[in-house]
Amino acid sequence: MGLQFNPLAAAATSALAAAISGYKRAPRGTPWWSAAIVLSGWAVGDGIRLAGASQLPADMAAWAVVGLLFGYVAPAVLGAYVGRRVHLGTGWLAAAAVALMLAPALSVLGGALSTALWKVAL
Repeated sequence: MGLQFNPLAAAATSALAAAISGYKRAPRGTPWWSAAIVLSGWAVGDGIRLAGASQLPADMAAWAVVGLLFGYVAPAVLGAYVGRRVHLGTGWLAAAAVALMLAPALSVLGGALSTALWKVAL
């Protein structure tokens, strides 16, 4: 279930977090702001759905960690990585664009992967 995250919340928050920390001359505190943005986006996007689920605590923890890392953190980190490699001064824009396009792509891949894993598990 962690692979099926909220793509709208993931795209918006990971793009914003990547843009904040995805340029070469970013201030020192931007990773903390980026982490706060990603965590708040996850809390709104998937945390509410997770709070309403009736699963075992271990299953819920795995669901939360996989969804957070796969859907929210990965696009933000990869976007920031790309943005820091841009040399023309538009690293923040490249970072946001990569994160904005990667989150829905991972959502589609995650849905297909989740369906295949459920068929194997059952």
